[in-house]
Amino acid sequence: MRLTLHRGVSLAVLASARTEAEHHEDLGCSIQGPTARPVRQAHVPLKQRLAELGPERALREAKSLVRWLEETPRYAALREGGRRRGGRYPLRHEVLFPDAAKHKPRILHLRQEERGLDFPVKAREWPALAELFASLARGATRAELRALALEPAVGELLADMSSVGWLVRHEGPVEVPTPGALFVGHNTVLVASARARVLVDPYFRPASGLDRPDYQPMQPRDLGPVDAVVITHSHGDHFHLGSLLQLPRDTRIFVPAVERESLFSTDCVLRLKQLGYTRVEPLRWGEERRVGDITVRALPFHGEQPTDGEGLYPGLFNEGNTWLVRTPDFSAAFFADAGHDVRGDMDGVCRALREEAPVDVLFCGVRGFRLKPLFFGYTTLDAYLVDVPLDALATPQQLMAGPEEALRYGELLGARYVVPCADGGAPWYWREGMGPRYPGYPGEPVSGASTLDENPDADPYPERLKQVRRQVGHGPQALLLRPGESLAWRGRKAPDIHPHPGFRWPFGGIPARRGA
Repeated sequence: MRLTLHRGVSLAVLASARTEAEHHEDLGCSIQGPTARPVRQAHVPLKQRLAELGPERALREAKSLVRWLEETPRYAALREGGRRRGGRYPLRHEVLFPDAAKHKPRILHLRQEERGLDFPVKAREWPALAELFASLARGATRAELRALALEPAVGELLADMSSVGWLVRHEGPVEVPTPGALFVGHNTVLVASARARVLVDPYFRPASGLDRPDYQPMQPRDLGPVDAVVITHSHGDHFHLGSLLQLPRDTRIFVPAVERESLFSTDCVLRLKQLGYTRVEPLRWGEERRVGDITVRALPFHGEQPTDGEGLYPGLFNEGNTWLVRTPDFSAAFFADAGHDVRGDMDGVCRALREEAPVDVLFCGVRGFRLKPLFFGYTTLDAYLVDVPLDALATPQQLMAGPEEALRYGELLGARYVVPCADGGAPWYWREGMGPRYPGYPGEPVSGASTLDENPDADPYPERLKQVRRQVGHGPQALLLRPGESLAWRGRKAPDIHPHPGFRWPFGGIPARRGA
């Protein structure tokens, strides 16, 4: 019998775990990780004041509120001397570009709902633990586990996991159509060809007792072998060390090139090497690599910056890549959280690609994320506020593509299909505040950000892409995939959508809008 990790257990890599807040600071996440902690803590008085005033009055007083914030003790301690920029006091260089060596992976946090385990890990022990979880993901025999347990840290952790029932029978992976693509959910997609498999943005979430037995979150154990990984950017739902820890250490991992770790961008190469990964490679825009019979190319990433205009610090960006993945049978582009910013827009990227050859299918976010920066503190983008000029605080910014932009990108690419992604899509994301829920699910989100009623400006239902397509009457088809479904490519014929046993969508359609 082969053993694997219980589907309800999640992994997180932490720098420390002394407080409840630190349990949510994934080391791989740039804006919610430990390096951004001083800025997030400095913003607490502003969030309290916003709650007291209410949205309308807060917007009227936006400039004076931020000037007041900059005089509070914690924020003032982050400032440097000198003249204002964009009406704001500048922050010290070491706040914007913290020393990456200051925070190291020291804790492996395992959790199944209310039960958690903080397991201290020394630097030299991470490779052995990575080997353990990769072995469990493919199904480990007891003999293999005994051999791995010769490393004391592995033996201790195995004993802990076994004692609480976290090691269960491995049932084997699903059959992914070849050629085709498996939509794990959010922005996680496995592209399969005859000779290779490339995984985009692995972000695996745990099952809950509220989930139906016939609809569960997919885990690495369900995917089978992976030859390479591509990462779009270093936010925790795209670059997640706890998820990557379950892939073999010699997996090729292509990440955005980050010159220096910053408040907005993690040095992905450094963080993965600290865990013992041996084939991590940063790719700059335009660079490509061959993986078996698949070619992956890093494309420009425009979007999801603090504003869609000029920020306060010219060198401070959420660095990332969008991706083109070409197989011998079809091509797919991945535009998670992309849109436009001061450096460019995805329209130009699409036009340049179309000159080479059309792209068959575009996986694109549709959130829009039309938001007034003053309220960043109520999102995971809290730290972004430091880069917003005073005059832009109350001006709505569209940080990424909505349904209209996603369809336009697809048309510019010459794509036949656009698949909405990168906004949850299933209960294990809804619980964490990502995406609108569907009727029939009893759970409540932890953060309060996800509600049954959608937010059209930040969390639209993916069905809205189909509605927009019907309205415009031209362009690529909107193709709706549910987490746990595969796309089987059939050349010029329409692709087939394959559900998998145990991962069949159980919910109905979207509810009618109020007042409609």
